[in-house]
Amino acid sequence: MRPPEIIDAALPEGILGYTDGVSRIWLHRELTEVDRRVVLEHELVHYVRGHRGHCLAVHEHGIDRIVASGLIHIDDLGDAAAWSPHPWVIAQELDVMPETVEDRLHTLTAGERAALAARLEDAYWAS
Repeated sequence: MRPPEIIDAALPEGILGYTDGVSRIWLHRELTEVDRRVVLEHELVHYVRGHRGHCLAVHEHGIDRIVASGLIHIDDLGDAAAWSPHPWVIAQELDVMPETVEDRLHTLTAGERAALAARLEDAYWAS
């Protein structure tokens, strides 16, 4: 599979990116660097799967969780969460969108939950 052409464009309100599933990915030209990183990863999953047009919400949420798991390593999540329990603060530390942090929290395995709980046991805000 050839890498897609990435096109920055003015997209309609509420559309951050999309792909034709064949050769191109369009990203909203006004995305911040962080948002662009996350949206591009999301659209790359659609591209690799050959998705075209609108996908069901269940597919979108699944892709969001795939992206979150790929962008946020559990050790990095623990280090960032030790500063603050708030997703937007954690997101700033990890250079992702706050929604990406929330998606990653939904993908935690039992082992990851235990590791995160152990890491945060002494966090100043946890008491």
